[in-house]
Amino acid sequence: MALIELKQIEKEFHTKSGLVKAIDGVDLTIEKGDIYGIVGYSGAGKSTLVRLLNGLEIPSHGEVIISGEDVAQMKRKELRNFRKKIGMIFQHFNLLWSRTVSENIQLPLEFAGVPKEKRVQRAEELLKLVGLDGRGDAYPTQLSGGQKQRVGIARALANNPEILLSDESTSALDPQTTDEVLDLLLKINKELGLTVVLITHEMHVIRKIANKVAVMEQGKVIEEGEVLEIFQRPKTVTTKKFVQQDLDPEQVETQELLGKVISENPNGVVASLLFNGEHANEPVISQTIRQYKVDINVLQGHLKQTKDGGIGTLVVIVTGELDEIDHALNYVKSQGVEVEVTRHGR
Repeated sequence: MALIELKQIEKEFHTKSGLVKAIDGVDLTIEKGDIYGIVGYSGAGKSTLVRLLNGLEIPSHGEVIISGEDVAQMKRKELRNFRKKIGMIFQHFNLLWSRTVSENIQLPLEFAGVPKEKRVQRAEELLKLVGLDGRGDAYPTQLSGGQKQRVGIARALANNPEILLSDESTSALDPQTTDEVLDLLLKINKELGLTVVLITHEMHVIRKIANKVAVMEQGKVIEEGEVLEIFQRPKTVTTKKFVQQDLDPEQVETQELLGKVISENPNGVVASLLFNGEHANEPVISQTIRQYKVDINVLQGHLKQTKDGGIGTLVVIVTGELDEIDHALNYVKSQGVEVEVTRHGR
């Protein structure tokens, strides 16, 4: 069931330099219960899209339909009530330093006029959910970056929202803390059935917990689909760059290694093998060597997990008689592994 529908969205801003189109003809559908990632480099239009989703900006053209309602057509009071259904997590936490952790979490409830006793009770429930039980009386300055973001998540959940928007919420965190925060978002999605929209420039964030992703560039969605599919078969140059940066951050060193090995084995065939989640743990290489008169040496490889399965990539050099090499690679393909020959010997 579609919870969020963006239909031919355009957003224009008038600047001193002239008209700027921040969003240009975007169509998106986000289903209830999705963890939907929106990824793009700086200036791609991600932050503007967030402001359209929570009603802080109104589209110049098109419709933002959330739970069957057109956000642009809402009156001021309707918009205030609508925003209670959407929780927001920020990159830099946006906590009030003069208030305790519990008081920060209670803030949206205070604005909504909820009695103090109920506010305190709700804050205690949320502190337990985000793993900060017993820290309600602490102040933000006494917390680590990861703990501050947990407070931010708890505050975003205070009004029992239907949608959680995460705008670069892990960008200020170290890798280990990022993974802990992502695990928490995944837990919230599963336990509360909350729809999560992740705005990020980090493909690692998308790979770890999202089930769907849209890639943005210059205000347009240039590619979208299931995360596993996008990682396996990226179509656009920008998407390939994002995927490559996550799967093989040491690409320069890899290319140097390949050059050295190829020079030492001029008749070898160098191939990239892509294993999807279904076949990532199968012993295809050893089976191939047993059946064909070839040697296969692994030059580089990795196995990464997405929410829906593993993605394994191996770069190998295959040596032997040319016919045997061809038979061996065809066998590998028959096992559900994608093969891309990057250099053919002889």
